[in-house]
Amino acid sequence: MDTTQIPFGQASAPVESSSDAGEIAAFGLAINDDNPLYADGRAVPPTYAVVPGLPAFLSSVLRPDSEALAGGFGAGHGETDLYIHRPLRPGTVLRTTGEVSSAVTNRGGLNLFNRVASVDEAGELVYEHFWSVIYLGEVTGGDQGGPMADHTFPEEARSRRVGSMVLATTADQTFRYAGASGDRAVIHVDDRAARPMTGDRGKFLQGLCTLGIASRALVALAAGGEPDRIRRIAVRFARYAFPGDEITVSVYDAGTTAEGRRAFAFEAESGGQTVLKHGRVEVDGV
Repeated sequence: MDTTQIPFGQASAPVESSSDAGEIAAFGLAINDDNPLYADGRAVPPTYAVVPGLPAFLSSVLRPDSEALAGGFGAGHGETDLYIHRPLRPGTVLRTTGEVSSAVTNRGGLNLFNRVASVDEAGELVYEHFWSVIYLGEVTGGDQGGPMADHTFPEEARSRRVGSMVLATTADQTFRYAGASGDRAVIHVDDRAARPMTGDRGKFLQGLCTLGIASRALVALAAGGEPDRIRRIAVRFARYAFPGDEITVSVYDAGTTAEGRRAFAFEAESGGQTVLKHGRVEVDGV
């Protein structure tokens, strides 16, 4: 793999979406969040950004058979860093584009980020979502593109634990999320396809489904129950979570940002393993 061959900054054609109120309510239910604010259109789940964003991401993501990725192989979703620049309202028409934005090398290979941006009809930025795919193998060329913002867990925050929530998942979780989000990757809906990766457990939750479920705890513990206060959610996907297993989300006070927002660190465990790590959420207000 050669990072100097990566075509950075080539935006995909815009994809238009309508932010339908029913779609938003269905997305809330698909992440097991029955918050009445989502059901009646007063707020939108923070990770709903995946719905307008996924088609643009898929149309712009670098294919494994590209010249830049020769000699490597894909290993799944690595990180996500979502910025919510303004609260979305049902009925807002969004135009979303994607582009390869950054390549971050490591000992095992390459973490390749796409920037997926959604603007409203006035051209104002609503969502800015950095999505990464991990590719394993030898890499030349070093880091390329714009630097990614840090969201490393600050260890000093462990002494400032805000609280934890235990969240249930269901046997049909991946199917409900696939319908609401559009993420129908076969490893999430077919046990046979997933078993080479997971063994007897079979299919596993989409990474952004795990994060979506965890967002219920982030809204409650970091944003005082007000989804519109959330401005950033970043995390690294560490392990698979499985349908039917509980997810425990723990939130810690991480101080304030340079812009005066409250910052929190978070992690999530499921089945005795950390499934989300280096989590960071930033909220408006005190």
